[in-house]
Amino acid sequence: MDNTIRGLWCEFMLAEALGSECRPTGFAWYPWDLQIGNSRRGFPDRIRIQVKNRARMQSWNMKSGQLSDSSFNLTWRRRPFYFTRDNPGVPCEDEGFLCDLYVLCHHRGEDPATADHREPPQWDFYVLPVCGPHSAVTESEIAWLQQKTRDTGRGASTQRRPATMTKGIRGRPPIMPLGIDELSIDALRQSLGLEY
Repeated sequence: MDNTIRGLWCEFMLAEALGSECRPTGFAWYPWDLQIGNSRRGFPDRIRIQVKNRARMQSWNMKSGQLSDSSFNLTWRRRPFYFTRDNPGVPCEDEGFLCDLYVLCHHRGEDPATADHREPPQWDFYVLPVCGPHSAVTESEIAWLQQKTRDTGRGASTQRRPATMTKGIRGRPPIMPLGIDELSIDALRQSLGLEY
């Protein structure tokens, strides 16, 4: 799959795994991709999910066997100017990650003969809360992102890689990947420290 199709595939793969309480929002130009709960409510009654994806084997390097980098950008940004105008009554902060958690979808396949992005069991899913006491982003990272955004007027990003997420480097909690069968709304709530 190329990058544009793979992004939509990951969103719908996650929505299906999470069940009927989860719905896609990306087509409405929301700053987040999936949502659990009523759009007019705030956290924790509404959980906003930003979906990102990376794959070791890309459509352009399947023949060469070259592997692509698997780093994810978590971007601190300003709320899009049109969002409040087009979605009155839907709460969204002025700036931030504009979601409550990220689900980072990593296709780990490295063999061109067997790597298939259409196969959900070939994916790892890293659930990273960015709000509340269980945030996977440190306070110093947030302070740096806020300052950089204010200095430049554009969004600023911090990176995550599968190998370092599992180690929990630089004061961050370790994040272990989940398989498609382990994804559930309860698993997301647990990562956020919510009782279910």
